[in-house]
Amino acid sequence: MTTITVHCLGAFRTLGNSFVVDVDDVSVASIRAAVSSSFVAMERPDLNTVLTRSVFAEGDELLKDHATISGIEVSLLPPVAGG
Repeated sequence: MTTITVHCLGAFRTLGNSFVVDVDDVSVASIRAAVSSSFVAMERPDLNTVLTRSVFAEGDELLKDHATISGIEVSLLPPVAGG
């Protein structure tokens, strides 16, 4: 089990600056599933709609769900509009 710190940006800031999730593996798909479960546990299932359109980043790298992370921290980036 690995503990991952998820840094919150945009719409996710309502949860604070960050929170932690425990995952069996460090794939982005596993982290996304753990974050989704955490939203339900935090009584914020409404954020799952935004989560489905959001991306995770490690440093400056945007990550696809099949990717794995090398550290123990990711940022959760909601979709943005504008240009």
